[in-house]
Amino acid sequence: MRIKFLSFIASFFMVSFVITSCLDDDNDIEYSPDATIHAFELDTIYGISYKFTIDQQNGLIYNQDSLPVHADTIIDKILIKTLTTASGVITMKDKEERDSIININDSLDLRKKLEIKVWSTEALAGIAPNKVKPYIIEVRVHKHDPDSLSWGYVGEIGDEIKGAQKTIKFKDEYFTYSMDESSVKVHSSSDLSNWSLQDATGLATLPNSILPLEKIILATANNKVYESTDGIAWTESNKFSGEVNTFISAIPIENDNSQTEEEKYIQQATYLKTEDNVRYLYSILESELGIGNAETKIQAAGENFPTKNISYTTFKKGGQYQNVIIGEHDESIKITVGDKEIPVSIAWGYNGTTWAELGTTSTVAYCPEFKNPTIIYYNNLLYTFGNKFESIYVSKNEGIAWQKADKKFSFPYQDWSDPEFKPTIEKPEFMGRTNYSVVQDTKNDYIYFLFSKGDVLLEEGENTHPYSHDSEIWRARLNQLWFDKSPKHAGQ
Repeated sequence: MRIKFLSFIASFFMVSFVITSCLDDDNDIEYSPDATIHAFELDTIYGISYKFTIDQQNGLIYNQDSLPVHADTIIDKILIKTLTTASGVITMKDKEERDSIININDSLDLRKKLEIKVWSTEALAGIAPNKVKPYIIEVRVHKHDPDSLSWGYVGEIGDEIKGAQKTIKFKDEYFTYSMDESSVKVHSSSDLSNWSLQDATGLATLPNSILPLEKIILATANNKVYESTDGIAWTESNKFSGEVNTFISAIPIENDNSQTEEEKYIQQATYLKTEDNVRYLYSILESELGIGNAETKIQAAGENFPTKNISYTTFKKGGQYQNVIIGEHDESIKITVGDKEIPVSIAWGYNGTTWAELGTTSTVAYCPEFKNPTIIYYNNLLYTFGNKFESIYVSKNEGIAWQKADKKFSFPYQDWSDPEFKPTIEKPEFMGRTNYSVVQDTKNDYIYFLFSKGDVLLEEGENTHPYSHDSEIWRARLNQLWFDKSPKHAGQ
């Protein structure tokens, strides 16, 4: 880079000062005290001009929107398009640590912070040597891809969980239910890190569905309804009539009689009942539980409506809450792709009044069948996955069409080419795992995965890869959501 030593420029201003001081008083020259940068701009990066903020108080020039990952291969040699002061000279240190004038026609390496100084003309002339303002130019680059999921190990569940499990959040507590021989165990935690273990009294088997409302938890087992107000002690409920097969979802319904903001919505439970060998969809408001004739028959369940392992998610659209579900069927729903039959999942949606089939049997936009499926609403999109953890599917139109999610939005997979490789906390493997549950921390945008202890045998062509894992918890978060919530991490 071509630079001029500051001493040369300073000498010029000092000579100018001597000459002008010898002139008549009427010809005195006032030197500008302005030692600030007014504008800064870099050359385009991937065709984009990034805006830079000039923090005059702290002497910092930085980009609020971090550059994409790998942009460091561009800013290692980049031109400064604009670097403007009202007057004065801008310098940086050369290799000999001397203040030398910047030539913006030469490229700079901005992978690291660059310290520059603005010298006012008074400082250069020796009149006011302290009128020099330093700045730090910091070009922020994402260290993590904003479109990728970052995974973190939370820890083990203190007492081992084996086999099937279900996890809910009720009020401010998390409850994970599982079977230990002939008794139902419940692990409880307020932070998903520290757990206590108790027997769930009143339950003889692991419920096939558990539905938390505002003040009560409902569950089904063997076509009977059970209820609890603390997640530990359960009793058979008398608030439902007939044979209740499974709870489907909970949805907030606007309360016309609300007096406070807290009462604006009432939770409505939806569920499947069998009457004369026909399945029907029902609903009931939490506030009307136990009131005679409070149950509402919505409609007959269609043949494509799932029968078991139903997972639901809730989101708001146009001021109204919606449910979308995915589950399993007694007999798989299949479509023909080419000459092959493919088992698929069909999503259903509920607006508080009517259930409607959303999914498509299109050969280019279907959702494959998952065992023990989970559906979540995350970053304004629907995602679904299930046992084996082979792939994640995403819907951008609220459950109608599906496609495999971007490879950045995926589970942690490892390279098994090394015959001695075994998964570790640093290099986890999820593929092949079963018996899990998922809860979301919507405040911090985390997705928590709780795994039961298990042994896995991965098959890769003629090769097999056995591994074991404990009953443990992992969490994932989309990097972009982390950046959005934490401005101080904008460069991450």
